[in-house]
Amino acid sequence: MNERPALDLIVIAGFIGTIVDIAPVFAPTSESFLTIERANITIADNDDDLAARLITEGVLIPTNWTGEPFGYGILTDEGDTVLVAHTHQGVLDSEAQRFIGDPIWHNHFVKLGDVEQCDEDQGVIDITWQSPGVVRIEENTARFSGVPTDEFEGWHSITGEPLSMMLGDDVSDVISFKLDPVFGEEGLEAVCLTDIRSAEEEVNMN
Repeated sequence: MNERPALDLIVIAGFIGTIVDIAPVFAPTSESFLTIERANITIADNDDDLAARLITEGVLIPTNWTGEPFGYGILTDEGDTVLVAHTHQGVLDSEAQRFIGDPIWHNHFVKLGDVEQCDEDQGVIDITWQSPGVVRIEENTARFSGVPTDEFEGWHSITGEPLSMMLGDDVSDVISFKLDPVFGEEGLEAVCLTDIRSAEEEVNMN
């Protein structure tokens, strides 16, 4: 699954499909899986790979979500690269997905920054097509493993251009978030992170 993506149209059509499919039954009061109660982070001595366990307040983290796209993120102090894992339908933005409607959880390295269309929220500037490491969902727990903390080479999920990013190993925060695509006359203009919430307890580094 390392072939380059067929760029913009996949993302644009995908986000439109996601918006149309939002189900009113998922009210904000049922989104307790967005509250991270605690997070445990481990950096391996032999290869510097990161592993993490995020435990949420909800009974189950959705694995076949049809509502507003959401995910979890790990931030470090080294730079502007963030590890994010998310689920969505109708968007083919990762090598881990088998088809455009595949809601499988997958990782990205992402660079966030000020984007005009996002107002006060942070927007996605760079995002990897590759899925660094592995994420598994087990009831109310999200587990990450094998995430590289040193230089990572790939390409941009939207533009297809070469991309080099580094997560680093000094974890500063663990978050949950929602994704808000912004459309203009020519299609998708920006992807914003909204409703960002930090873990309720201090991140535990092992």
